[in-house]
This record gives sequence, structure tokens and C-alpha cells, in this order.
Amino acid sequence: MRSWVIVTETFRGLVMAQAKARKVEPRLLVVRHPVGGLSPDELSERIDTAFGRLKEEIGRG
Repeated sequence: MRSWVIVTETFRGLVMAQAKARKVEPRLLVVRHPVGGLSPDELSERIDTAFGRLKEEIGRG
């Protein structure tokens, strides 16, 4: 089973460091920071971005 982690660009480095420490290679869908405190339109944009990237990744696999 393939899985992806949705992460904001701010936390990408932290996720990669944790993954390296655990000897795993995560599949990341990176979106702009932040995701909290956004208007519905701003959050919708983040969701659309992540979903678009997920569709691209699934198409490659």
C-alpha cells in the first residue's frame, strides 16, 4: 500500500529528518504554510494543490 504525507513547506525539513532517523523515505505532498487559520478559500487552494499532486503521483505509479 502506498501512502503520502501532506506537509507544509515549513515542516518539510523536520519530516525528512525524522524519516532519515527511522530509515524510511516518505512520499510527500508539500503545500504552502500555514494551513491553520486560513479562510475557506485559502484552505481550498491548499487542498486543491495537494489533491492535484496526489493525482500526478498516482498516475506515475
